[in-house]
Amino acid sequence: MEKSPSIISEWLGKKSKQERIDILTAMGSEFGPTATLPIEGVLEQLAARILTACAQELGLSTVELSGLLYAPRNDALAGLITVVRGDE
Repeated sequence: MEKSPSIISEWLGKKSKQERIDILTAMGSEFGPTATLPIEGVLEQLAARILTACAQELGLSTVELSGLLYAPRNDALAGLITVVRGDE
């Protein structure tokens, strides 16, 4: 089976490195207290924000975008890694 890029990957692929940094910065500035959350919880919250940002920019709700993805959670986490690593 051929692996195809997800909607989130395609969306991030169209962003410049600076736009990805801006997304990450915006996510960090919106983040509340995390002292009581395990790291997995923090990562999932950040991934959910990637999913939300993508959905908003595409004019979809997060539920609509999630319905279009094969594995929304994995796609969002992969998107977060792309943003953090700064992949081109």
